[in-house]
Amino acid sequence: MVRSLDLTLAPGERVAFWGPNGSGKSTVLRCVAGTLLPSEGEVRVCGHEAGSLEARALVGASLSQERSFDMRLTGHGNLLFFARLRFGRDDRAATEVAALEEELEIEAMAAERVNRASSGMIQQIALARALLGNPALVLLDEPTRSLDVEARKRLWDAIERRPQTGVLIATHLEEDLNRCDGRVDFPT
Repeated sequence: MVRSLDLTLAPGERVAFWGPNGSGKSTVLRCVAGTLLPSEGEVRVCGHEAGSLEARALVGASLSQERSFDMRLTGHGNLLFFARLRFGRDDRAATEVAALEEELEIEAMAAERVNRASSGMIQQIALARALLGNPALVLLDEPTRSLDVEARKRLWDAIERRPQTGVLIATHLEEDLNRCDGRVDFPT
């Protein structure tokens, strides 16, 4: 349970949430994403209440235990679905998805049905979804836990290419922590 947290993130700043399992890191990310309401206080994204349409348009999220993908579709099909929701236009959705698949070098894995993909492959598809539309804030919950060395490099390179995008990351890995500007320690 998180008792108190006051955090302001500047454009391009990366902050790691660090702490043991069950300390509230993922819960805070879900509150910022607007998928969970805080029991007290408020969460704002660029001045908008978390979860509002305005805030959701500014946030990209890759949260742990991904369950929002349609397992019968390919990764590409899932990305197109989410891109259509974000952009409302098929042509822009297709262009954005193709660009992200190329940038992240996931074209081959995106061609696979999600139910046939490894956890690392699904994680890379989730990262691509989080980056759709170049959001102002990206939320990453243990984003490198199932990734091989090359996939981790592609993830961090993609973030580097977005210097104005703020990043909140929940992690247990020193490698991730070392890529961040600051850290918030979550006690047991």
